[in-house]
Amino acid sequence: MAHKMKSFSDSFGNLDNFRVGDLVFWKSFGEKELGVVSKLFFLEKGGRKVAHARIFRIRGEEYLDLPTIILKIEQKKN
Repeated sequence: MAHKMKSFSDSFGNLDNFRVGDLVFWKSFGEKELGVVSKLFFLEKGGRKVAHARIFRIRGEEYLDLPTIILKIEQKKN
């Protein structure tokens, strides 16, 4: 009889700390990148839900989907 491994959490990362409009930063190849959160959502990866944010990147003026675990708040939306 096969037993399923119990996971410690249903999701990886969370959306609770972020709001649409927050200015966030992350590191990319050692450089600080800035962007604005435009959407928050979960993606299924490896059988788990992973918290992601769609970010409008200031430099390059493009949208990126990044896991929230790598994001830090630069400035909260008022």
